[in-house]
Amino acid sequence: MEAQAYFENLKSQGFDDEFAQKHTRQYYPDFSLNPTASVGNVGNHNAWISQNFQRIAAECYPDDEGAVFTIADIRNNGQVIEVIAHSNPSIGYDPVRYDFIIINGIPALESTSTPNPDGSWSPFFSTGVSSEPSPAPISSPAAYAPPIVHQTHPPQAQQMGQFAAQQQPMMQGQPMQAYGQGQPVQAYGQQGMMMQQVGVGSRSKIVTFLLGFFLGVFGVHNFYLGKTGLGITQLLLTILTFGIGTLITWPWSLIESILALASSNFRDGDGMALSD
Repeated sequence: MEAQAYFENLKSQGFDDEFAQKHTRQYYPDFSLNPTASVGNVGNHNAWISQNFQRIAAECYPDDEGAVFTIADIRNNGQVIEVIAHSNPSIGYDPVRYDFIIINGIPALESTSTPNPDGSWSPFFSTGVSSEPSPAPISSPAAYAPPIVHQTHPPQAQQMGQFAAQQQPMMQGQPMQAYGQGQPVQAYGQQGMMMQQVGVGSRSKIVTFLLGFFLGVFGVHNFYLGKTGLGITQLLLTILTFGIGTLITWPWSLIESILALASSNFRDGDGMALSD
């Protein structure tokens, strides 16, 4: 397993389990310690889904805070686990089918569907989860050198983005409880819609806002973000028009500054989320 090999490689460098696991999840979001030992068969997959379903479903509908999601049926259809569930109050569609696939031994929500009058199902939304992790495969732990190989002390773990959408693995050592069909699952805290998790970069929201607010007409905030093309465009538009272009660059940079400060989807030139 590539994720396990990467994890063991970090461990061999002296990092503890917590840091090695968090860093591994930056490249393999569904990785967990010894996943096959905790969810290694169909029965355990179903039990894991039952225990975590309230959280998983709630993250799909952040605008319906407080809704209770109840599993009506779980079916194992080849490589897909189909979960039929109801919501109270209704999210506008009832019931909804949630399709899970197994990644690194952990069930991951792949897509949802809503029923048609003829009994068939229509796609509702997809989480973008794929059956293979994005990093290139490695042949052995020794053959792969992560970017932190030469560091003496472990850096602070980067915060992971929203949506993602990925489910947190079940904690080691906690037994899985059987789930009664048709009974509501205990509510769990909402964490936004599931998407592929995005790492947090070193560029700051506050610094970006201040640069954009005070020097945005010259594109300084975009140079700071690594968006050189936008920065040059704003700079030339201001200078070559002898300041008249500020009628365009000022509101432009103001909007970018506000988005950088308030929007969780704003990214820097490297595609990374901004730090708080």
